[in-house]
Amino acid sequence: PDKFLNTDLAKILKDKGIQAVIVTGTASNGAVLFTAAGAAMRGLRVIVPVDGMSAAARYADLTTAYTFATAPLVSAKSTLTKIDMIKFE
Repeated sequence: PDKFLNTDLAKILKDKGIQAVIVTGTASNGAVLFTAAGAAMRGLRVIVPVDGMSAAARYADLTTAYTFATAPLVSAKSTLTKIDMIKFE
């Protein structure tokens, strides 16, 4: 579920000077959680719009959001938000 594993994604982002990623998608308790956590563990700032993720059960979305808010390392690098609150400079 971590989209960084076995890919050049980390290198591509680093080579382009990207320091923050916005992670959205289905399976909030799978791809969203593990890709965002993988990004945080690689030193990237992670933005997670809660209305940009979904799962088969609402509980999965809630536990994923809770993880971003409280997990060691991941919470320090993560911002929970909503899609319409994201602004680009």
